[in-house]
Amino acid sequence: MTPLRRLDAAVARAERGVAVALLAVTVTLVILQVFFRYVLNSSLSWSEEAARYLFIWAAVLGFSSSVEARRLFRFDMLAQRLPPVGAAACVALYVIATVGFLWALIVSGGALVMGTLSQTSPAIRLPMALPYAALPVGGVLIALHFLASLGRASRGDASPGSGEIDPPARERA
Repeated sequence: MTPLRRLDAAVARAERGVAVALLAVTVTLVILQVFFRYVLNSSLSWSEEAARYLFIWAAVLGFSSSVEARRLFRFDMLAQRLPPVGAAACVALYVIATVGFLWALIVSGGALVMGTLSQTSPAIRLPMALPYAALPVGGVLIALHFLASLGRASRGDASPGSGEIDPPARERA
């Protein structure tokens, strides 16, 4: 296993652990909010906002982890029906589109974070840069997984984004 693949797998394990913890806290906050609102007749002013921001981070980390495990769907009907040259062109287009999307996510997300450094959320007074930081951080994490996927593809393990589950991911499932 290459150092990049080891890093990729370790980051994905951490992402899954953090995402699960964030989801558990989110569910707990929502249950508390319902309990306070309907049983105690006294709504919590901060729980909905906190749950929303935690869920955003959990979703981004879960998506990134899915990229590492190659568990995302893709439309490859056309590529499967094309000759090898056409299929290679589809893979090249996929790589170019992915790199463009990740670049936009990281650069635009970074600009959004920088533009919101002085803003705070209304209920919990959290710097708004923290929830928005999920965009560039998620972009960097996805880029790491995508780079590792390209490395596997260059060794003939599977094409990038093929949706095929590699042996380490199969063992984790």
